[in-house]
Amino acid sequence: MSDRTLKTVQIASLLVSTSCGTGFLLGTGELALRGGMIGCLYAIASALGLVALAACARGLSTTGQSIWTRLNQIYGASVGRSVALLSLVWMTGVLAAQIRGGTAILTLAGIGQTSALLIVDGLLICFSTLRLSWLAAGFAICMLACDVVLVRTLFLTDGLAVWLHAPAQFLDGLQDTTLDHTGFKVASIVLMVIWGADYQQFVLAARTARMARNGCLLASVFVLLIGFLPASAVIAASPAWHLQQLPDPVQVIPVVLLHTLSVHSTDTARILIIVVLLATALGAGCAILRAMGDAIASLSPHLVTHPNLSRIMPIALGTLVAERGQSVVDIMIELNIAYITAVGPLLGLVLLNRRISDRTANVTLAVGSCVAIAIYIAKWTGWTKLPETHPFAVSFLPMFLIAVLQWRRSTVCKEDGLATPRQIME
Repeated sequence: MSDRTLKTVQIASLLVSTSCGTGFLLGTGELALRGGMIGCLYAIASALGLVALAACARGLSTTGQSIWTRLNQIYGASVGRSVALLSLVWMTGVLAAQIRGGTAILTLAGIGQTSALLIVDGLLICFSTLRLSWLAAGFAICMLACDVVLVRTLFLTDGLAVWLHAPAQFLDGLQDTTLDHTGFKVASIVLMVIWGADYQQFVLAARTARMARNGCLLASVFVLLIGFLPASAVIAASPAWHLQQLPDPVQVIPVVLLHTLSVHSTDTARILIIVVLLATALGAGCAILRAMGDAIASLSPHLVTHPNLSRIMPIALGTLVAERGQSVVDIMIELNIAYITAVGPLLGLVLLNRRISDRTANVTLAVGSCVAIAIYIAKWTGWTKLPETHPFAVSFLPMFLIAVLQWRRSTVCKEDGLATPRQIME
């Protein structure tokens, strides 16, 4: 994005939109219904990722270039295209999560699964043309409305104490999980925020570097403050409203909001909840769709003259992934691993101001991609339980090994007047 028009509050709102869209509201509620307060792990890790992004904001805002554009300058066009393609892979997972959530919301209105899916896809195409500042304002209103209703839920179910003690319950829940699984999810989400083009696009559109940094910090505070709210509402309302009996756990937050407002008017409450939650899902979906359009343009510049095609292609891929029926959070994490495993070694060397040859960089991307795809297929088909029992070691150990091997081939990178590698995450 070339327009630098966003102020601090707008940046924060859009970053919160990306962090706290369907993945946050519906995904956290879904996990809380299954595992209690540990379902807040996604929200807490997202807040940590935003703090890390604030540390990178100055370099990103100063250069005003996406990751694949800078790697293209450092290693050549083939590497830049490969990184852009890999970015499309993991962003497809994030977009699929929004599509899955939006579809689950519309089915509450009695709309069929297929029709709901088509409606969500169509709305994403239409809304992605809106200005970022308009999306920021609309999302802020929707998020505030959802938070107010969830707080109301806590009062109706005598669950305020659950929210106040949520951090302690979360820490207790961590003790019942393995370090491998917890570390895997936290590392995946934090890296997704730092290296994600959907997050970086708002930093790149900031008026000043200071506004970019402050926007990231403000967003992290807001995400942390409301991070325990959806799970607390689900835990408090579950016994009274029999939430465990829901056919689709993804619908738990919409159902909670619907119960909370049903004391006024059932039909009015249903319409209001559907509109607000659908707008939240669409806000996050439009943000990721714009970033995917940027990546597609770098792969095929002629597609810039066909903007509708650059939107339809990602939506079609996201719809296919959404139809798999995974949990909202798992959809985002699994495809993100392919990106991290392949691109992580190169970015790690950049952070350390080291450079490898263009040929070696291409080999690194190819090997990392093959390993990540093999792990993803193994988990999809159930061929082996290893990726599920030891996710951190299986997914991240290959990346570290590749990085160590390439370190021995690397040299100190000198500034060339075009792009300083250290600036990528400085």
